[in-house]
Amino acid sequence: MAPTKNTDGTALTDLAGYRILYGVSVSALSSTIDVSNPAVTTYAVENLSPGTWYFCVKATTTANAESACSNTASKTIQ
Repeated sequence: MAPTKNTDGTALTDLAGYRILYGVSVSALSSTIDVSNPAVTTYAVENLSPGTWYFCVKATTTANAESACSNTASKTIQ
């Protein structure tokens, strides 16, 4: 779900999109994908090699501010 509030509780009015961070270690999410359409709430990362991959998402604003990472999720590719 898209965020609706800033961290201070005020209404989020300038959501610009999302930044997906991912990598093979929770502590090294070294690859990024920028999604510049805030209406897009699903995204498939393709061509991942076998192994466990970790992901988090940040919301970005039109002023280039970004949120903290979401909870980290993982996916194992066989």
